[in-house]
Amino acid sequence: MGNALIDKELIGEPRLYDLAMRLEAETLHVLLYRSGEPESIVYRAVPLDAPGLPPERRLEETVYNNPLLLSDFHKVTILVDTTRYAIIPDNATGGDTLFAEVLADRMLPDTADDSRAETLFTPMSPAGVTVAVKMQSQLLAFLRRTFNNPAIYPPIALLSSYFYDSSRIGHSGKIYVNIRRDSLDLLAFTGSRLELANTFAFRESADAIYYIMSVRKMLMDRDGDDRELLIAGDDALRDEITAVLREYAGYVMPVVYPATLVRAPKDVLKAPFDLIITPQCE
Repeated sequence: MGNALIDKELIGEPRLYDLAMRLEAETLHVLLYRSGEPESIVYRAVPLDAPGLPPERRLEETVYNNPLLLSDFHKVTILVDTTRYAIIPDNATGGDTLFAEVLADRMLPDTADDSRAETLFTPMSPAGVTVAVKMQSQLLAFLRRTFNNPAIYPPIALLSSYFYDSSRIGHSGKIYVNIRRDSLDLLAFTGSRLELANTFAFRESADAIYYIMSVRKMLMDRDGDDRELLIAGDDALRDEITAVLREYAGYVMPVVYPATLVRAPKDVLKAPFDLIITPQCE
C-alpha cells in the first residue's frame, strides 16, 4: 500500500469540485477546484505506486490508495502524456469522419504496442484541425470505469485550445513553447489555423534550444517572416533557455499565466502548465 497524499479531508463536498489530472510515466498530477474560484484550487503531485508493475496497474494502485480520487466530482478531465498524436487539417477531410480515421491510421502507424489501442479524436474547429491520439485500450477502460464520464485528451489538445483563445491580436508570426524538465511542446499558427504541433524529448537544455531554433528557422525560411517565441512551462528551465534564445531571436517572452491565478495558492504554479490551464479551457 502506498501513502495517501489525497485523502477525503483535503476538500469539502466533492460534487462541488472539478477534478483534473495529468498522467505521466512516474507521476499523477492532480488539480481540484471549484469552477470560477481560483482560490479553491488544490494541487498535488502523486508518485505512482508499485514500481515494476505494468503502467495501468501502477495507476490503479495509486488511485485506490488515494480515496478522494474515487469521489463523485462535478467534472473529470484527464490529460494523458503521450507523443502518439497527429494534427489532421479539417480541409483535408471535409468533415468526413471515416476519412479522418483513415488519415489517423496513416499518420500514426501501428507499433507492437498498438494491438489493443484506440484512437480518440478531439475537434479543434476554430483552429481548423482535429487532434487524433492513440491510447492503450486497457488504460482507457480503467479510466472510464473508475471516473464519472471523464474527458480524456493528450495535453497538446488543451495547449492548442488555450493558445488559440488567449491571443487577442492573432497568432501569425508566433511560436508557442511549453517546456518540461525532459520534453517540450511546439505549436505554431498561420492566421487562425494551427499549422504545427509537435513534442520533442531532450536530455540537455541545449537540445531544447536546438529544437526551438530549428522549427523557427524552418518556418522563417518558408514564409520569409520572423517568428516570435513565447515560452511557458517549468520556470527555471524557461528562464535558462530564454537567456540563450534572446541572443539569436528578436522577440522571446514568457507566456503570461491566466490572470485569475493571482488569487490561487502559490503552490499551484508548480503544476504542469497544461494542467494549470485546464480550468480556462472548459
